[in-house]
Amino acid sequence: MDSINHSICTNITINDGYCYGLPVCGYCYHFNITLESSNNYELYNMMVIRILLPVIGLFGLCGNGISAFIYSRKSMRSSMNIYLCALAISDIIIILTAFFLFFIENLRYKSLLLSKIFAMLTPIAFPLGLTAQSLSVFLTVTSAIDCFLLIYSNPNCKRRFCSATSAIKMVGMISMLAMLYNSPHMFEINVITCWNIVYFEKSIDVCPTDLRQSQLYLTVYYAWMYTAVMAVGPVLILIALNTAIIIALRNTLPVSDDSDIITLVVVVCLFITCNILPLTVNFLELIFGYINSYLIDLSNLIVVFNSSCNFLIYFAFGSRFRKTLKEYIELIFYRQSASKIIVTA
Repeated sequence: MDSINHSICTNITINDGYCYGLPVCGYCYHFNITLESSNNYELYNMMVIRILLPVIGLFGLCGNGISAFIYSRKSMRSSMNIYLCALAISDIIIILTAFFLFFIENLRYKSLLLSKIFAMLTPIAFPLGLTAQSLSVFLTVTSAIDCFLLIYSNPNCKRRFCSATSAIKMVGMISMLAMLYNSPHMFEINVITCWNIVYFEKSIDVCPTDLRQSQLYLTVYYAWMYTAVMAVGPVLILIALNTAIIIALRNTLPVSDDSDIITLVVVVCLFITCNILPLTVNFLELIFGYINSYLIDLSNLIVVFNSSCNFLIYFAFGSRFRKTLKEYIELIFYRQSASKIIVTA
């Protein structure tokens, strides 16, 4: 049988993955062909990824920016609020990287420029986004532990572990832990030079490395470690802590602490609820090899939704948060009014 000449570009060489001596863009992931390539899925994908995700994400960026600002004020300084401030910052990173990895990725097949931008930035955005997700999980668990200690520990333990200084150190430690845990993701993607058969010119694309395609790696890191560190482990811990905190709320907790504690309880409840579908999708794919594009898109949307809605919880349940926010809004309007008076005079 004659060997195929990959220096030319024909249907035969394209099917073999090459064109003009270059790999065909998209060949390494089967040109992103989904199981649901119907018109119904295209409409669903457009609604979820191209419309709802950026709209919710834009609201989340604004809300988390306000939350980080408010919780970083001196008047709001406490161990729990430092964790919530760090959580808002990590949520901002999650939304930004999700916008890039989901929204831009979805549009890159319609633009050569977007395709190149996606390929250039994915090796950074991919591990950064997953690091932010891990940090969000670790911060949620840590803030729940902090809340538990505030309720059940003795005064000496509170002074030692529930101070603002301790919280800042803990945020630094778990940030390093999140980066260390997600460092393997930096070696999962290669940027290759390829031939784009849609635009008939040379381009760049991303392909999985041998590490990302290793069955042992997928089993140990994505299945076992993910389950313990990012999925079942944190959810079980949060359920136990939240139950204990709710019992304390109903029985012995001083009224003056109710606002901050209730805020955290609701944040944890939202986190647990929003992680059910993503965990289910990951388990179906890793354990049973079942891939459903509808569920994947919805799961990605829920990740952004979870990172975008904490501001509503802070505003609805945090009396100190509302008070501080109101003070700054009034200050802004006062300064604007004063400047108008000066200009008029």
